[in-house]
Amino acid sequence: MNKLAVLEGLLFVVGDDGLTLNQMMDILEINDEEAKELLSELKEKYEQETSGIRISFLGNTFKLTTKKEHREYY
Repeated sequence: MNKLAVLEGLLFVVGDDGLTLNQMMDILEINDEEAKELLSELKEKYEQETSGIRISFLGNTFKLTTKKEHREYY
């Protein structure tokens, strides 16, 4: 199982509700360190110019959001 892909899908499915670090750890059955590493990998992927989304930390949850530099198109 590709946990990075599963996490990406989870973040998409939960939408505006987002996911806490603890929820990620419980669902994926991983520890704190691995969850943070997966988030870091996804964040790096989305920082590329070819991506229109990013991972934001809002409140105590992580969620997918659009990039601010594209807001005039949304």
